[in-house]
Amino acid sequence: MISNELQLEPWRARLRAHGRVQIPGFLQEDAAERLHQCLRDEVPWEIAQRTGAELPPGLPREAAPGSEDDARLLQAATARARDGFEFYFDRYRMIDARREGRDPQLVLHAVVDFLNSPEFIAFARQLTGDAEIRMTSAIAVRYRHGHFLRSHSDHASDEDRAFAYVVNLSHGWRPDWGGLLHFLDPTESRVIDTFTPLWNSLSLFRVPQPHEVSLVAPWADCPRYSITGWLRRG
Repeated sequence: MISNELQLEPWRARLRAHGRVQIPGFLQEDAAERLHQCLRDEVPWEIAQRTGAELPPGLPREAAPGSEDDARLLQAATARARDGFEFYFDRYRMIDARREGRDPQLVLHAVVDFLNSPEFIAFARQLTGDAEIRMTSAIAVRYRHGHFLRSHSDHASDEDRAFAYVVNLSHGWRPDWGGLLHFLDPTESRVIDTFTPLWNSLSLFRVPQPHEVSLVAPWADCPRYSITGWLRRG
């Protein structure tokens, strides 16, 4: 699934020096195209928003993407985001679905198996230099117009997250469409680096470090698709 033409050492050195790297041409092209097709046409998406967020009276916590309730939920999340951490996007929880045997026709199940295979774990250890990586988490993500992820560091007290990754799977994404992965300084007051979600690229960065995904503009020509998660030590 990973491109046979990928040369690790330049990217390994950059990751070691900066704590983050974006690698173009990450997957074999036919594999990337198949995953794009799956995300575009086959995934039964659900809405992701902050657990425990207070909702306006009468508004359900779950809604079908593209429905009137979805639009109202997004509006409420956008209003809450003025006061602190919030996010709103579509997701498919790949690990849970694989474990529970849901949607067996989806190629995403094979991706879960691949990301946790001995071959991929060896690749992850070689790329990162972290010999303690043991597993890979994964969710599929779709950002539509107005979707966003406010600044956070990815630290989790119940998971030993070593690196975060994003496999970008949208064709022809333009920077002025938003959906940019911004890295911030320790005070979260200044952008110090930005990764545009380029087609078939791997964005990889050490955890923790402050970052955000900027709001997707209403003129974006397509959704921002990705497979994302963490390389974990346990």
